[in-house]
Parts: sequence; structure tokens; C-alpha cells
Amino acid sequence: MSGDKNTHLLVIGVGQEWRGDDAAGLLVARQLREMAGSGVAVLENSGAAADLMAAWQEADAVILADAVQGGGQPGEIFRFPVHERPLPTDLFPAASTHAWGVAQAAALGRVLQQLPPFLVVYGIEGRNFGLGDDLSPEVVRAVPEVARRIIGEIEACLSSRNM
Repeated sequence: MSGDKNTHLLVIGVGQEWRGDDAAGLLVARQLREMAGSGVAVLENSGAAADLMAAWQEADAVILADAVQGGGQPGEIFRFPVHERPLPTDLFPAASTHAWGVAQAAALGRVLQQLPPFLVVYGIEGRNFGLGDDLSPEVVRAVPEVARRIIGEIEACLSSRNM
């Protein structure tokens, strides 16, 4: 992160409410709106690559939360420092059959040199992704923990900015 006091810190919660565990990132964003403080912008996003890239275009630091589908245990939490290495594309399905999603946005941003200087993605392993599915209990339990971890990231970013 830059040392500029005008650093733009952005949190993006990604997901679709009507697809069960896919709403995990949105729920994280909603919790963080109450916790993050005035120096942090918190957005909800469907996960379409073009929308994500437009949202993070001016940001110095972005922390993104989304559901993942990797065959792990539901509720398992992953952290990916995308500014250091590529995001594993097999965990992040495309936003829809017609649009690119989080992994594709990160890959395209890397190729075009349009990634924020600091980009961390938190993934919560989901189980229920069908239309109209309920959130799985494991994902519901993971949401506050991811929000807590993101608050830690925010605090670290803000303290490094003031050094």
C-alpha cells in the first residue's frame, strides 16, 4: 500500500442472494458496513468481471469476499493475496454462463496491469448453490469470522498507511 493519506480502501462482497451459499460475500459486506468505519467503502457486487474491475479501478487496497466451490468442507475459509500470486480459478466459478467472474477479473486485471496494489480475496467454501437454496449452517457460521478477519486486514492497511 502507498503511504498516501488519501488511500482508497474498498471492501467488496460478491454473490447472488437467490443462490444459497453464493450470498456469503454479500452477508460479509453487510456485516462490515456496520463495523468498518468511515474510511472504508463497502460495496455489494454480483461478481461480473467488468463490474469488479470498474469498482476497484481507483482503489489502492481491495478486500473481496465471495463463496467458493472447491470440494472442501462447507464453511472452510480461504485467503488469497492476489497482489502476490494469481487466484486459483478452479475455486471461483464464473458469475454466470454469460459473464466472467472474480477469478477472471483478477486474471484479466493482472494481464492488463490493472490490479489494485493490494488485493486480498477471502473465500468461504459453500455447499448449496441452487436457485432458491437456503444458506448452509456452516457458511452462516463462517460469515462473522470472515468479517472479523477483514477488519484485521483493514486495520493493518490503515496503520501501514500512517507510517
